[in-house]
Amino acid sequence: MTRTRKVITRSIAACVGLCAGILGSEMTFGQLRADPVQKSPAVLYSIELRNGQGDLLASPLVVGEEGQSVHLNLLQQPVPMSLDLDPRPSEAGLCLGYKLSMDDGLAHRGRVEIPYGADGGLVLLQGGGHLWLRAARAHTAAFRQLLSLRTNRPAA
Repeated sequence: MTRTRKVITRSIAACVGLCAGILGSEMTFGQLRADPVQKSPAVLYSIELRNGQGDLLASPLVVGEEGQSVHLNLLQQPVPMSLDLDPRPSEAGLCLGYKLSMDDGLAHRGRVEIPYGADGGLVLLQGGGHLWLRAARAHTAAFRQLLSLRTNRPAA
């Protein structure tokens, strides 16, 4: 019985010594453990596609991560389309690469500068239509404003 008690006492002492050593090392040399993985903030993209007459063809809201590409297929719209967004950080906010494929057979592509929370970027398309892009980081005033613009819009 005394032998078992000695083993348990020594094991507890070893654990306490290990914990004290780690704590002392961190206090002396700084944090030894890796930081938890930081996820990129979420970004809300508001997209409007209009034809040459100004008719609204599609207006989806898409959520992505900052710095991550987004792919969107809208096959159930009046004009089936596929949209790829490739965001890159810039001084003003976001340099957004886009590739829009519609049933007209043309692939519209390019880059547009979009400040976060501002009115957005207007892209004139061949054939007279235009693509309007807006972006806002999640949990910001611009994000709430962008959502309120979408929910307070009159029904067409």
